[in-house]
Amino acid sequence: MNSSKTFDDVIQYLEKNIFDGFEIDYNEISKIAMSPAALFQRIFIFISGVSIADYVRKRKLTLAGYDLKNSDISVLDVAIKYGFHSHSSFSRAFKEHHGITPSEAKIETAKLNNYLPINYLEMRFIGGKRIMAEMKKIIYKEVEERLMVGMHRDTSFFEAGEVWQDFFKSNVTEKLETLSDVKCCNDIDSNAGIGMMYNFQDMNNFEFIIGDFVCIGTQIPDGLVAKHVPAGLTAHIQIEGANVAEILDSAYLLITEAIEKTGKKIDHDSFYWCEVYTIERYCEPLNRGEKVIIDYVLPIKTN
Repeated sequence: MNSSKTFDDVIQYLEKNIFDGFEIDYNEISKIAMSPAALFQRIFIFISGVSIADYVRKRKLTLAGYDLKNSDISVLDVAIKYGFHSHSSFSRAFKEHHGITPSEAKIETAKLNNYLPINYLEMRFIGGKRIMAEMKKIIYKEVEERLMVGMHRDTSFFEAGEVWQDFFKSNVTEKLETLSDVKCCNDIDSNAGIGMMYNFQDMNNFEFIIGDFVCIGTQIPDGLVAKHVPAGLTAHIQIEGANVAEILDSAYLLITEAIEKTGKKIDHDSFYWCEVYTIERYCEPLNRGEKVIIDYVLPIKTN
């Protein structure tokens, strides 16, 4: 998969559906991007500054303006063409986007707010927004079958920070300490926490466990949840940035590009995404006011 081509392919899919008047199918976007839609949505927002839904809305209103200005089509027909359920809802959205009413758009001298299709290469650095984080290391390791054990939540990218806060306020770390003899994470350095995202259900929501890896067959303490993680090849990546937000905003793009360059592919059939906050590369530099590194672990296809 080529990241720039993938992004452009998604844009072409969106543009075709907008022109044809079809609804956007996020499952189809996931197939085109070859990744969970939620993760692709995150990088789409970073690159473009808008969500996929907002992009589609802005493009529809732009094209609606073209139609009204350059043809005799009625306002109601334009509203229906671009998926608005009523004249009034279309008029409100149109005025919010263009600053004028749909009727005023028909005036020859009317000025419209044109929102053009996104170009991947241009948008990566638009308005001074660029990828500030840096890939520091990527290696591949075979790991044994294990369990991810810890505090479980159904959450989203926007609320995951609150889950981490709950984790540190809870007694989960004390319960995990009782499992120190059965830990199964020799491939991971000493850390303050491992967050594992999996079972991406839609554009934003997924299951999240913050805890540690332990051996198969371990008795799980009351109140904790276990997720089976199969044996196999994994990518271990280190990304450095001035702060957490800087890293999280660009992690997906940096990781997918790095994996592509090494000729590997992410295993989306048994997909999970781990963020590891190590003592050496995250906690200690953070306390010194220096740049921090977040470690990532995710499964890789072997055939």
